[in-house]
Amino acid sequence: MAYTIAVRWTISPNEEQRVCELAATMVAPSNAEPGCDAYILHRDPADPSALFLYEQYVDEAAFQAHCSSDHFRAIVEAQIFPLLTDRRLEIYDTVE
Repeated sequence: MAYTIAVRWTISPNEEQRVCELAATMVAPSNAEPGCDAYILHRDPADPSALFLYEQYVDEAAFQAHCSSDHFRAIVEAQIFPLLTDRRLEIYDTVE
């Protein structure tokens, strides 16, 4: 069973490029985490202020470890979150 996260961020005006650059630095270290099956960053081509993250982990513990990682805290919490006007997180389990 997979533990899947769908995240949508709305970026503050004039911060789109900075947030995209920061978010892109999260891809490689996140995908390298034990228990991470996928960490994929998407940008809405019709709305440059919208980013979508698809994340898939083996279980909730792997996701919690991601949220506790040094790179998450230093990049997402400290630098990206202050540049957002909205953030939404949805959690899904695999249907078996």
